[in-house]
Amino acid sequence: MAVVRRLPSNVPIDDGALARLAAEKDPRAAAALWDRYATLVRGILRRTLGPSADVEDLVQDAFIGLFRTLPGLRDPDALRSFVVGTALRVARSELRRRRVRRWLSLTSSGAMPDAAQEGASDPEARRAVKRLYEVLDKIDDRGRMAFVLRYIEGYELTEVAEALGCSLATTKRLLVKAQERVNAIVRRDPLLAPYVNDAGAANDALNEGGEEEVEDVAQGD
Repeated sequence: MAVVRRLPSNVPIDDGALARLAAEKDPRAAAALWDRYATLVRGILRRTLGPSADVEDLVQDAFIGLFRTLPGLRDPDALRSFVVGTALRVARSELRRRRVRRWLSLTSSGAMPDAAQEGASDPEARRAVKRLYEVLDKIDDRGRMAFVLRYIEGYELTEVAEALGCSLATTKRLLVKAQERVNAIVRRDPLLAPYVNDAGAANDALNEGGEEEVEDVAQGD
């Protein structure tokens, strides 16, 4: 059985030092990176791709890519942004694969089947969440990721721009276009409309228990 080597828990280590250790391929850095950022990566993938995504495999893919590309990180103190960017690249690749699956008629939605969705504690809310991700499927990839980071993950505009690697002005345009598209569909949708308190706030579709349901569906609880 392989022994996982970890950094001493009683010695605080900041992101810059951790990134440098990872770039030097210190075997202790892998476990430390996973402990610090696995939850963040998993959350971004769940909320970007929706409840039917095979998230755990994608989390593994993200960390494999992270370990491979970390030596090229110019600013070690920007580790968190680098991790977020890596998760978004994995999400974008999965969205592209879904389109291929739809074109090849492998599945109607492009998402692989997930038996863990059964047993919902609130079936109506789960249907609403599923429908919301069907709405997000109608948005281009960058707009979808911007929407998720801003309105579901709660990132600041500057953080969204940094994560997507685009200017603040471009980020604002992406968000306006995505929000207008989502709002237009949600207001006409009988399943989602009851979750919207303000027609100008698209993310309200998640506020009345919906965001918790995204987490619950992804976990299969």
